Amino acid sequence: MADASSEAPAVAAAVEARGLARRFDGAVAVAGLDLTVGPGRVHGLVGPNGAGKTTLLSMLLGLVRPDAGTLRLFGRTHGEHGARARDGVAGFVEAPRFYPYLTGRANLELLAGLDGGDARSRIASALEVSGLGDAAKAKVGGYSVGMRQRLGIAASLLRDPRLLILDEPTSGLDPAGMRDVAALVRRLAGDGVAVLLSSHDMDEVEGLCDDVTIMHAGRAAFDGTMAELRDRAPAPEFLLTTSDDEKALDVATSSDGLVVAREADGEALSVRAARERLDEYVIALGRAGIAVRTLALRTSALKSLFFDLTGGGPADAATAAEPTLEKVPG
Repeated sequence: MADASSEAPAVAAAVEARGLARRFDGAVAVAGLDLTVGPGRVHGLVGPNGAGKTTLLSMLLGLVRPDAGTLRLFGRTHGEHGARARDGVAGFVEAPRFYPYLTGRANLELLAGLDGGDARSRIASALEVSGLGDAAKAKVGGYSVGMRQRLGIAASLLRDPRLLILDEPTSGLDPAGMRDVAALVRRLAGDGVAVLLSSHDMDEVEGLCDDVTIMHAGRAAFDGTMAELRDRAPAPEFLLTTSDDEKALDVATSSDGLVVAREADGEALSVRAARERLDEYVIALGRAGIAVRTLALRTSALKSLFFDLTGGGPADAATAAEPTLEKVPG
């Protein structure tokens, strides 16, 4: 039996928040939220606009002070350690901003000078891994939204972070850029960096994250691993058109684990079923002499669960706005 004194000390979580809360002019932005992000984990933060994601990320970066609750970063609190509580923490919220009349490299040089230490020595590698290349020689005023996102990631890497906080880092990126950011995030996590990123895209989160917190009205509607989320997800929804929708509805009544209903416009059928059950239904339609004309995925299983947990649908997710962040002195 190993001596307890010889065991390795427990590694502090990159983020440990308990009962975190924040109000703006009486409106609740974050309400008693618990969050844990471990080293080497990619943690997704998803939710409709107005759910409190940006406010939460701003509290983690010290841009907004919580009204209640405790927040530890690598075991440190602001009350006990002051600004040093955020040593090893880097990232951005909302769109990263830079001096438009300076080049990308010049902006990084300015930030590295402010940060001190050996940040300047990491400029070249930060530009390389963010994929800016020769664009670093151009003035930021001419950058696209995606290029500014890349420069924001490069600026975050100057601090050699152990916790990287990214607010919708793939916004404005083309598919190749999204792939590059995903590869970078996974590589950093493989090196032990904790990554907390927000996103509106459940498909992106599913393919990238180890853990996920789904926020709704300032609270965690779900917090756990991606595997646990998948276990809770309902069947995906498909849109189906056939040569005889009425007969297709009759065929569906004899199948368990399958929900088929006519669309409101009467032009198609909605089908909820796991893929195996869907395959059986399509085969049954063919045997009944019914042609399948179109079959398309409307809502994935995880997106269906997202809408169930946040009480809305795809249209609702784009209507609300995040509360404006209040400037906190000091």
